Amino acid sequence: MFPLIVLLAAGLGVGGCSAATATTTGAATTTGAATAASPAASAHSSAPFTGPVGPDHACAAALQAEQALQARQVKDQASESAIDQDFTSFATALTASAARETRPAVAKAMTTLADDYTALVESQSGAAQLPGMTTVQDDGAAFDQACL
Repeated sequence: MFPLIVLLAAGLGVGGCSAATATTTGAATTTGAATAASPAASAHSSAPFTGPVGPDHACAAALQAEQALQARQVKDQASESAIDQDFTSFATALTASAARETRPAVAKAMTTLADDYTALVESQSGAAQLPGMTTVQDDGAAFDQACL
């Protein structure tokens, strides 16, 4: 069963969640540059800032956990127990982020992806059925979309 987990892990690192990190970073950089380029415009505005420049705190924490997972997978690829721990840590971080998330659809996307990773780990012992690669990728893409 271990090689299947490695294949799933490799596939998840290539697609799904990783796209959100680059998009979010690029959007924040662009927004920050536009703000810095026109300080006079913001000085003339008396309206308070009402929207987030980047992802909210729950999404930011979830995206940070995703980056940590990707970094750990490279290091831990030879150890099934280490990969299981990485997946468990990621699922725990997603669940915690979902609990702090104020938007129900985003919290649901986080929880669904956390459940997928939990099932990946539990499938090793037979406690859960291994989720399909397409399901995990689709849930990762839904998470990405929700946290954009």
